[in-house]
Amino acid sequence: MPDVISVLAQLGRIARVVSLRSRGCTDASLAAALAAGLVTRPRRGWLAAPEVDRDQLRAVAVGGRIGCVSALRRFGVWSGTDDCLHLHVPRTASRLTQAPARKDVENAGVWHPSVAGRKRRAREVRLASPDLSARIHWARELAPLRALDWIVSPHTALAAAVRCLDAEHASAAIDSVLHERVLSRREVDAILASLPDRSSVLIDGFTGRPESGVESLFIRRMSRAGFHIEAQVDLAGFGRYDGLIDGCVLFEIDGRGFHSSASEFFTDRDRSLIGHAFGVPVLRPSALHVLEHWPMTFAAVARTVADAKIVRRHRGLPPVMPVP
Repeated sequence: MPDVISVLAQLGRIARVVSLRSRGCTDASLAAALAAGLVTRPRRGWLAAPEVDRDQLRAVAVGGRIGCVSALRRFGVWSGTDDCLHLHVPRTASRLTQAPARKDVENAGVWHPSVAGRKRRAREVRLASPDLSARIHWARELAPLRALDWIVSPHTALAAAVRCLDAEHASAAIDSVLHERVLSRREVDAILASLPDRSSVLIDGFTGRPESGVESLFIRRMSRAGFHIEAQVDLAGFGRYDGLIDGCVLFEIDGRGFHSSASEFFTDRDRSLIGHAFGVPVLRPSALHVLEHWPMTFAAVARTVADAKIVRRHRGLPPVMPVP
């Protein structure tokens, strides 16, 4: 007989009783787990492990599933900067109650069970602000077999997010879904094809190449400003960089705000030194610079590129890579 806590872990720490039964849990084992205080009953027909987070409980209380950008975060996908909880409910749902957030529950955000352990250790799920009202989406589930009791499938989450986010953040979400291998390019194209015409502008020559959401924003903003951007550049076999601007300035976006190890920290700095050894400046704007201080960041990047062009011309050096 499977252990109730183990099955709940496989289902994301909270699930309907019927789902637990389908995994082999007996009514006797469920009753015993409740009596022992190993699980709680947040709502009739549901059981939760001690690690359940406040957004999960809020979704169950409303009678919906975590969806849209809030669901994307659980898959490790870029989801913009919105702090409210997005919930999906069936199109036939009515009489919904805006359940308040459980501020007494202080657990860390629960990852979707499909996310690899190494990614979970390096990041944290950003929970919604408990002071904001939840945003409700009435929509059908696009991939029922990929959904869990408390969260929609990545297909449904992305379909909602590209309509909910502005264009640049929607494109970043698509890049992130592809980079994290949550969905295939074929699946993404099928989702976008089913949406209004606006979705067609979210695909461009950079799609799927940036490795973080902030990197995606940086690349497209610089490209729209008229700079030639080459994404994911290998410098003579000495290291790969997030990209190259106008053939003369490399860039690395510090998108995570921390490094998973001392060796990773050293490797990042090593790439900066290698770039300078080749006479190519390396810019390292942080996520905060891109998201909250863009005018200053853009001015600094533009000035660095202009100066680098002057130096290369003075020394008679060609671009690191040909610029069309």
